[in-house]
Amino acid sequence: MESARNKLTREIVEAEMLWQLNDFDPKGYECWGCGIDMAPRSWRKENKMRPNFSKYPNQSHSKDCDADAEEKIVNQGLGKKHSIKDKLENSPGLSPSRLVLIEERKHIGGQVDPNDKTAYSSVNSNGKNKEVNDDTNKKSRRPANTIRPICRAFINFPYDRNMSLNIPGISGNNYINIFKKLTNNEIRKYNEKKIFYSSLQWKKIKYNDELLIIPLTSGIWSDNRPEQTYKIYVDWSTWSKAKKTMLLNELTAAQEEAKQAKKEKKEDKAWVFFIGEQDQINFDIFHVKDQRLICSIIGDIIYPQLNT
Repeated sequence: MESARNKLTREIVEAEMLWQLNDFDPKGYECWGCGIDMAPRSWRKENKMRPNFSKYPNQSHSKDCDADAEEKIVNQGLGKKHSIKDKLENSPGLSPSRLVLIEERKHIGGQVDPNDKTAYSSVNSNGKNKEVNDDTNKKSRRPANTIRPICRAFINFPYDRNMSLNIPGISGNNYINIFKKLTNNEIRKYNEKKIFYSSLQWKKIKYNDELLIIPLTSGIWSDNRPEQTYKIYVDWSTWSKAKKTMLLNELTAAQEEAKQAKKEKKEDKAWVFFIGEQDQINFDIFHVKDQRLICSIIGDIIYPQLNT
């Protein structure tokens, strides 16, 4: 599974967030749908596979577990064959309805002092946090607090991209209008902010303590070589070491997954999604500062004809 609930903070944690943690309680997570214990896997930094959560042997999800039902829907790939809007409308996490940037949690692991009230303050003191947590208990589309689950929905459910989506500061009211693929064969100025995306180049990613540069495939190529392609400048000068490691691991894992997919003759590519500011002089550069507004996902993006 791609997410689980922290038993202590009650926060739903994306599996990739485990890359941030140097020390946490591996028994501190449960299924957000039915409450059975979930085991973190592949979370160590040397693992090439992406982190995920798995139920323990001899355990089963409850019959009406929403989390288990959602995982089965994705694994069956029905959303890539036809619309499953009715299922998405009644599933809390498959197709987020909006982006809500909540204040940073102080703890996403499990080893915190239960007597330390500050461990809970970032979860309980903010109204937006409460909105997200309350929505997880309802049979309805919940908001997301990073763009990752929104981008997964864009890939997994191409026939339902006309479903509503609200992201503050971005024009458009559904998945079709909010996402924008960066252009090929040219470098252009974009007048509207969107969730931009492009496949990731396979070459080594350059970085230092202040800046990470992500090379994208969109742009101008000559003789099968990148001549001028878009790139993302991630200003991570204020990020913790753990956050830097998480993003770098995510990108390198995506590159390896894409290479393996090509060997297996699959159509999957490593995609980078982001919300950023285009440089006013060098249009091939986008600037990103917020870790919650960038992610990399492996998958095959298809484009059926839909009404917007």
